[in-house]
Amino acid sequence: MPDLKTAVIGTGGAARLHLEAYAAHPHTRPVAVVSHSLTRAATLAAEFDLRPYTSVESMLAHEHPDLVSVATLEWDHEAPVLLSLANGAHVLCEKILASSLASAERMLAAATAARRTLGVNYNYRAVPAHRLLREALLAGQFGAPALFAAHCHAYLFPHLIGLLRCFFGDPVQVSASLVDDQSLRPPVSTGPSGRPWIYPEIDPAPMLYHPSIAASATFRFANPRLSPHDFLATLSASALVPLEDNFWSFALYGAAGSLLIDRATRANLNGTPSLGPLAPQIAALPPCSYPESFFLSVSAFADALLHNRPVPVTAEDGLAALRLGAARTRAARTARPSPL
Repeated sequence: MPDLKTAVIGTGGAARLHLEAYAAHPHTRPVAVVSHSLTRAATLAAEFDLRPYTSVESMLAHEHPDLVSVATLEWDHEAPVLLSLANGAHVLCEKILASSLASAERMLAAATAARRTLGVNYNYRAVPAHRLLREALLAGQFGAPALFAAHCHAYLFPHLIGLLRCFFGDPVQVSASLVDDQSLRPPVSTGPSGRPWIYPEIDPAPMLYHPSIAASATFRFANPRLSPHDFLATLSASALVPLEDNFWSFALYGAAGSLLIDRATRANLNGTPSLGPLAPQIAALPPCSYPESFFLSVSAFADALLHNRPVPVTAEDGLAALRLGAARTRAARTARPSPL
């Protein structure tokens, strides 16, 4: 089996985790890293014995990677994704896929035209507790779901939306409320380079990545595979949730069983389980750290390419998650339920 030559665009925390995953995988060979800063690129490249670049075009022309990870900030995803696809590489893009629906749609169209795979790194889908929960739902172990209720740090709000889709599919309606003042965001949650986390594509913005004070959304699902009746999921978030103590907590209540996951943290994303027959199975799992979730998801994407299998999270999935996030923001801005 030939190894996949890989490159990473970006030098932040996510980029490092992609590089670590490629370096540890037996059939991927990282060769290059790209950053606007030569110092940052050179520092990370030296650590992993790679070649540093400050130009995506130059890296693609010299290295011809099979697989490129785009781990830049959300508003800087589109250009490197399009360049990588046009130069024949498959692309794994960090979540969320883009800062606007139009940008994500262009990326998806480019992947189709290039006949290359574009995936999105929703690493929390790879957490073992979440995989067990999804399997149990599909197997009917909870009976008909009635209520899923989650609260999380604002960073995790869009990622939990992606997780909801993983568990339950697409909802049919969303309603939401929002109290947002970006000037009151705690320092841990400030946007980079002074840029707000609201994406001002139009007024009002369709994307609100990190709600500052409080946001809450209720999603109505009608999924006959899981339940003969509609059911609800609620998701609440705030930048004031203590991030290092509680990435998220959630509970699922069904006709035949329940599950409570308390205080997922960077050290153990499985959280502390209780309340139902699935809890002992999750409790028996080894802790899954934040870095390990990246290793699992990035490796799964590479394995899918190597074995010609569907990738864990497609660009279509990523776009659907963005559309749901935009519908949630629209519902909050208008104070009216948004059909999907």
